[in-house]
Amino acid sequence: MNEREALFRRLAAASGGHAAGPGEPLPGGAPAAPAGDSVARFADAFTAAGGVLLRGPVEAALSDLGEMLRAEGVTALFFPEDDAEARETVESLVPFGPFLLTTAAAVREGSAAVTAGFRTAEAGIAETGTIVETSAGGKTLLPGLLADVHVSIVPVSSVVDRMEEALSALAADAPRNISFLTGPSKTADIEQTLTVGAHGPKKAIVLLLA
Repeated sequence: MNEREALFRRLAAASGGHAAGPGEPLPGGAPAAPAGDSVARFADAFTAAGGVLLRGPVEAALSDLGEMLRAEGVTALFFPEDDAEARETVESLVPFGPFLLTTAAAVREGSAAVTAGFRTAEAGIAETGTIVETSAGGKTLLPGLLADVHVSIVPVSSVVDRMEEALSALAADAPRNISFLTGPSKTADIEQTLTVGAHGPKKAIVLLLA
C-alpha cells in the first residue's frame, strides 16, 4: 500500500467514526503520533512547514502581528461575518496598521489591496502542523484561500494529535467543505522551482490562544 492509499484509508476511517485510539496503529500501518504535548508538537510542525506562530492572549500579540502584516504590505483585513473571535481580533488590530476593513466578497471580486484574511479554525493537528477550517454553519473559507496573508486563530483546546481525531469530531454532521492548511501555499510544478503563494496565501500565521 502506497502513501496515497494509506491516506485515503485514514480519511475514510475517520469520517466514518472509526479512528484509531491513542497508541493504536492507524489504517495502512502508519505509526501513531508519539505521546507528549500536542500543542507544542503542533507549534513545532506548523513552523517547520513555513508558518509563523504567535501565542495569545490577543492583546499581547497585536503589536507583533501588526508589524508582520505591515512588512508584507498588507493594507486591508477581512473575516467571516459570523466569526466573533476573528472580528474582535481584527477590530483590535486596525490601529496597529493602520489597516482598512474589507469583506470576503470584495476580495473575491478582485480587490487591488494586499489583504490578510482572519478566521477561527475548527482544529489544529499536531502530527502535521495542519489547520482545519470548514464550511460548517455556512462559514466562508475565503480567508484561507484568497488572502495574501492568512491569520488563523487556533484555540489551544482545539488542538488534537492526529487527523483522525479532527475528522471524527466532524463526522456526525459533516460540513460540505473542509480545508487542510499546512503552512503557506507552495508549488514546484514549474521547472521544479519552489514558488510560495502560487495558489493561496504566501504567508500563514497562527494566533494560538489559551
